[in-house]
Amino acid sequence: MPQLFTPLASTNRAQLARALGALVLVTAVGWACLEFALAGAIRNAGHEADRRLALFDRTLEAIIERFHYLPSSVALAAEARDLLQSPANDELRERANGFLSKLNDAAGASELFIMSTDGQVVAASNWWAYDSLLGEKLGYRPYFEEAMFDGDAKFYAAGTVTGVAGYFLARRIDGPDGPLGVAVTKINLGEIEATWWRSGELIAIVDNNAVAILSTRPDWRYRPLLAPSPAELSRITDQRRYGDGGWVETPIAADIWPSRGTQLAYLTGQDSETRGLFTVDEMRLPTHQWRLVSFTPMTPLFRSAWIAAAAGGLGAAAVLLILALLWQRQRIVAQRLADHEQLEQRVAERTEAVHVANEALRAEIAERIHAERAQAEAQAGLVQAAKLASLGQALAGVAHEVSQPVAALTTHLASAKLIATRSPNTDITPILVTMDKVVDRLAALTSHLKTFARKDTRTEQQSELGSVINNALDLVDHKLRAFGIDVEYQRHRAALPATGNPVHLEQVVINLLSNAADAMEHSAVRVLSIGVHRHERSAEIVVTDTGTGIAPADLGNVFDPFYTTKEVGRGLGLGLAISYGLVRDLGGAITVRSSPEQGSTFTVRLPLAHSSVAEKLFA
Repeated sequence: MPQLFTPLASTNRAQLARALGALVLVTAVGWACLEFALAGAIRNAGHEADRRLALFDRTLEAIIERFHYLPSSVALAAEARDLLQSPANDELRERANGFLSKLNDAAGASELFIMSTDGQVVAASNWWAYDSLLGEKLGYRPYFEEAMFDGDAKFYAAGTVTGVAGYFLARRIDGPDGPLGVAVTKINLGEIEATWWRSGELIAIVDNNAVAILSTRPDWRYRPLLAPSPAELSRITDQRRYGDGGWVETPIAADIWPSRGTQLAYLTGQDSETRGLFTVDEMRLPTHQWRLVSFTPMTPLFRSAWIAAAAGGLGAAAVLLILALLWQRQRIVAQRLADHEQLEQRVAERTEAVHVANEALRAEIAERIHAERAQAEAQAGLVQAAKLASLGQALAGVAHEVSQPVAALTTHLASAKLIATRSPNTDITPILVTMDKVVDRLAALTSHLKTFARKDTRTEQQSELGSVINNALDLVDHKLRAFGIDVEYQRHRAALPATGNPVHLEQVVINLLSNAADAMEHSAVRVLSIGVHRHERSAEIVVTDTGTGIAPADLGNVFDPFYTTKEVGRGLGLGLAISYGLVRDLGGAITVRSSPEQGSTFTVRLPLAHSSVAEKLFA
């Protein structure tokens, strides 16, 4: 009895081993997908955080730069110098106070004041206010000491009198015999903090003490990024730069450590938005000895990575299942072949058995023929599905492009109605002719869809590039005039017949002109240049704008479907993809050159039509 169960036990062990191996493989694939997806998500989050930090840095510098000239202006003013030379003269003090008040009314800073060499405030822009600094001794402030020593100083701290934090710009006032005092400008950065708060980001500016001085989270203000050492704690306390209330010793992050090519931090906030694991990205601001720190939550990144891991594991399981089914089928086929050989050996002895075997073989052949027919029908269905998918993409492109002729038709129709209302006898024939052209264009686009539905879609046509560009300019003229764009069109002296459907070429040129107009919408100089050049066997259409340009990282993707750098709702990202496909189908090419803030140049190269055909077409 034990010998009968030995093969069965061996088979079970082999099946268990294969199942365990498959499980390990699926787990390994899922883990690899998790690691790859998580690394990509962290890298993308880091790039996005760097872009946000750069934007916030530019905003901060712009606000500070608005008031950068004030300390120098005060230091050069005669009112300030006269007062510092005679600080006991009340008349000179009134003149200096009035000068600072008028200057600050025009500049809009928080406070302007002048300090003598002993650190006493002798004049202030808000001399009349109850919280004025006039008469206060602020010689202990670091910006006073640094300005007296180096000539200039920058310092962020809470006001000791007003209690309002600000950024202090100080400049030493020099006299013929040495320093006379210090001119100070206080800037309230509450405006930028409010702007950052509306963005919804977790961002903070930390000073050289690693203490948050500005943040999108009010509860982070005057808290250290990490727990300070006892020496740092004593030094920060002695500086008294965080106001009468002092700073909060509770750190923002429990710990920050390097991991996965970035910095990770664990925050211990009071709510879910500021509690948990976050990635940390920072930008140093050496001018101010600050760091701009951004926190990105890891929960969404882990969620997307787990989804990718699940998809990878399921994919690996599906592949293993297919391989198992193929292996099982191979075993079945081998078993059937063995049975067939056994029947062939007995054919001489058992004629009836051979007859039964032949009938079974015929049935199997019929089943295989039926399976092949089903396979052919399935293949035909896949071809039709692929054609419907292509037709759907073409419909999406046409829907994107039809919006421009409809906009032009609406404008012309409004013009016709206005003229007919004001001057019933005015001839509106030119406007109606233009409307008729736009309607013809819509009909032509619809005709392309019908042509695509037929099997034969290859029809050779020729187009005159001058007419193509003129028609395109007519259709986007309303947009160019609305944006105040000047057009420089260098027309070719002779007709240039190119191979291609004229409606397709107009569609390409319209896409380029419209994109150029969108790129120049907020530019100071708006010039659209169009050039046409002829070569031996080809012609080129060159469209150049003075817009914002394309970033080098985006140049490789501008011709991809649904890729766009415009704001949400301003485009589908199909125009350049459709244009690229149309030009490529004509045997041509479309290229782009661009520099950020210097504009872009698109070049469309098209093959010239054969001379005999072109002469008949444009005679």
